[in-house]
Amino acid sequence: MATKYVYLTGVCKWAKLRKPDDKYNNFQLPLYLDKKSLELYDTLGLSLSKKKDDDGVFVTFKRPVSKMIKSEIVEFGPPKVLNADNSEFDGLVGNGSKVTAKISVYDTMKGPGH
Repeated sequence: MATKYVYLTGVCKWAKLRKPDDKYNNFQLPLYLDKKSLELYDTLGLSLSKKKDDDGVFVTFKRPVSKMIKSEIVEFGPPKVLNADNSEFDGLVGNGSKVTAKISVYDTMKGPGH
């Protein structure tokens, strides 16, 4: 499968999109998927596991600050955050915000990656 992009919608909590988390140095978006996005997510075959708590089913999408790829360190910046009108958003995304995440899905040796 070539790289494809999917859009998943839901409510986020504890988004770390400007500054990575202190423990693992990842940007992250815990996303409580709506029904349609949950159905789409289940068809993608990602190894990223769903979790459940009192608020529902969620997945946490992560982006490392840097990663070793073929003996080269690749630096990743923070994810781009946009308003509904596609203008750049400079603030923090608060708990309970309804968001749409654009996820890149691609082949890896271990199956579909994101």
